[in-house]
Amino acid sequence: MYKRWIMLSASWLVFFVAFLDRVNMSVAMPLIAKEYSLSPQECGYVFSAFFVTYTLFQIPGGYLGDKIGPKKVLTFALIWWSVMTMATGLARTFSQFFFVRILFGVGEGLQPPCAFKLNSNWFPNQERATANSIFTSACSFGPAIAPPIAVAIISAWGWQSIFYIFGGLGFLILPLWLYAVSNSPEECKSISQKELDYIRSNQAEVVLDEKEEEKSGGVMSIFKNRNILLLACTYFFFMCAFFGLLSWLPSYLVKARGFELVKMGIFSGLPFLALGIGQPLGGWLSDKVFLGHRKLQAILVNLAAGPALYAVVTAQTETMAMTALVVAGFLVGMAFGPLWAMPMESVKRRFVGTATGVMNSGGSIGGILSPIIIGHLVGVSGYDAAFAFMAASLVATAVTVSLVRLPKKEAASSAA
Repeated sequence: MYKRWIMLSASWLVFFVAFLDRVNMSVAMPLIAKEYSLSPQECGYVFSAFFVTYTLFQIPGGYLGDKIGPKKVLTFALIWWSVMTMATGLARTFSQFFFVRILFGVGEGLQPPCAFKLNSNWFPNQERATANSIFTSACSFGPAIAPPIAVAIISAWGWQSIFYIFGGLGFLILPLWLYAVSNSPEECKSISQKELDYIRSNQAEVVLDEKEEEKSGGVMSIFKNRNILLLACTYFFFMCAFFGLLSWLPSYLVKARGFELVKMGIFSGLPFLALGIGQPLGGWLSDKVFLGHRKLQAILVNLAAGPALYAVVTAQTETMAMTALVVAGFLVGMAFGPLWAMPMESVKRRFVGTATGVMNSGGSIGGILSPIIIGHLVGVSGYDAAFAFMAASLVATAVTVSLVRLPKKEAASSAA
């Protein structure tokens, strides 16, 4: 197997474990809320606590990845968030849950921009969206697989045990990560000359205005880059829907649809399984069909996903509701590949870590606000208003991404 795909597999595994550690709180929350009498509003604040530091450490994580190499930063991040995951099992009050989730977000916030920096270093232009969509599928398969496993663990040993077990997974995969990953192909001693030549000969820079970038001061140009700022806004709306669903779907199925815990564990993972299937397909389409027109794909799938998501609460039967969830998840999944290819076509390669950190910061702010907003909507108006909010967020994603200006198809194709 080519070394770039081995690197991507190891990076995917780390991201998968990261999302296992994120989603376990959503699964355990119905039990935690009942045991400690947490209100919907308090649950929303606990969900959002993670995103405060997750957001704050996005740009520093990307900057450090650009400066000292993504492998070192990611190694520290993996150890940190694994320890904090295990510490969550020791919490007993609202303030303790809130505080440990704040600390948990530090490690996870460093991870995404460094991982995208690795992808940029290791993959040629014509494989960008495919590699990114395969990588981001971990954020779908984690929520798809975690609920039934977490429910089984909770049933056997209690809700605290999922935090101890999931946190321990980080230390199990740490040796594999250290062995399999290098910062760049040039640092990999076992890469073939053929693969190295293939990667380097197909990594042409694709930026709209190189002179303007140089004039505005190197890395500081990222914060003046129209595309990056628009993509940060785009990802804000996109993550309002994604993390809103990730945080509140288990509670919705239990409280609004009357699912038992085991049934919830099985069915709450289905939309994320569909999302994970849609991501590689979306990435392939972005590279092979929509190259030069990536934003069109992102616009279409988000406009279709919004109504599909709202159909969940208007469905008369469980089967119809789950079908709507699966369809919405699949459509959302097809947006990840083109969305994450766009920042790599908007800045020079040496600034990709910082640029993706800025973009993901926008999504993280959505992650902070969305669970809180939904918690208040559920407490005041019920789940219909919550799903209307998430559906509207997807439509807003389509509108915002339509304003992004990408290189023309000819430029993107020649670089690929």
